[in-house]
Amino acid sequence: MDSVPPSTEPKDRPLSFASAAVWTIVALFLDLFFVGLTEAGREGAFFDLVSRTACEALGYSIVFFGILRLHEPNTSIRHVLALRAPSVIALLLALAIGAALSLPSEWLDQALDARFPRPPEEKETLDRILSVATLGKRVTLVSTLVILQPAFDELFFRGVLFTPLRRTHRVETVVVATAAFETLGSLSPRAMISLLAATLVFAWMRGATGSIFPSMLARMAYYGVAVVPMALGREPPKPTKLLLAVSSGVAVAGLLGLLLLSRRSARMSDARLEDGD
Repeated sequence: MDSVPPSTEPKDRPLSFASAAVWTIVALFLDLFFVGLTEAGREGAFFDLVSRTACEALGYSIVFFGILRLHEPNTSIRHVLALRAPSVIALLLALAIGAALSLPSEWLDQALDARFPRPPEEKETLDRILSVATLGKRVTLVSTLVILQPAFDELFFRGVLFTPLRRTHRVETVVVATAAFETLGSLSPRAMISLLAATLVFAWMRGATGSIFPSMLARMAYYGVAVVPMALGREPPKPTKLLLAVSSGVAVAGLLGLLLLSRRSARMSDARLEDGD
């Protein structure tokens, strides 16, 4: 009897939480390394949003292909990144939720700033990075901070890490883990506190819809509320008591609506089945 030749197809190695944490650290290290390398080659690149965004994208890309090779060698890129089209209603709810979360986060950040002021050098760095002295810088501010960087962050944390982890872990655990990995990667206690709630919402949206697009749009809206007015030379909206109450209500209503939609939508159910439900 002829023997069956052994399969030459590489086997998947399940991604553990410890491995995901290591990959996150590697991505952070690569980002810092490429930023430093760029600054060494061109003075002032540290304050250039285009250079910083390119370094982030390069670091994420290297880790992405490392995870594909080791943990998802037989899986399509589309599946790992959860590039599945949800309903239009889900996308509109995501935009509303992301925008509504921005003001409460800004209020918390201001409260922390009053209690734990930023060092002068950090403020100076932020002022230089967020400078809108020319039209080109204004376009750069929106394209990098509102579109590209949020997209890269979501593709990495809610795609590259979320999908492999979801194969062997409950969705609730993966939601908390990916939010924690991203928050801890900020390397700033202030940013961790103000960012954690938002990242938990983004991660929950990814799990509920089975798609990367709702969380990505929510994140873009989240940053757009503050960055777009800044790029236009205007003051971002102030988190007054009335605006905080309205935005919090919109966020809660949007989340409840998305939860109800995720339970009734056959498209989202199929997407979650692809994830591992």
